[in-house]
Amino acid sequence: MPTNIVAVYGTLREGLNNHKLLADCKRIGLGWLTGFRMHNLGDFPAIVSTHESGGRIRVEWYDVSDEILESLDQLEGYDPKTPDSSLYIRKRVFSPYGRGWIYVYNKSLDHAPYMEAGDWERYSRTSMPHQGAQSA
Repeated sequence: MPTNIVAVYGTLREGLNNHKLLADCKRIGLGWLTGFRMHNLGDFPAIVSTHESGGRIRVEWYDVSDEILESLDQLEGYDPKTPDSSLYIRKRVFSPYGRGWIYVYNKSLDHAPYMEAGDWERYSRTSMPHQGAQSA
């Protein structure tokens, strides 16, 4: 069965409300991924690529099936047939485990605060009364 490596940084992380989609998948690692900035959209985060060396986000790495990857695409509002109108775009990243995927926000972040710590799980544990439906 083909598998895919996926980095998750938001509500898909262990212990958060959308992790149920990954509950039967193998977590292969936890770490920091550089080259991204995290922003707070309220109930879920968004990341964008950056060329700044200081930009980093906390991620969990999972090995997922093609079927789970399609479910993640749906959750993230990503349509490979119309990526320009998708909420997130699935992009290739390099990981300690090989080539993987990550979902990058595809809309304006004009009013979304930058989250310098880059760790949504820690933020949600200490700052959020509840969580919404979106993920990443």
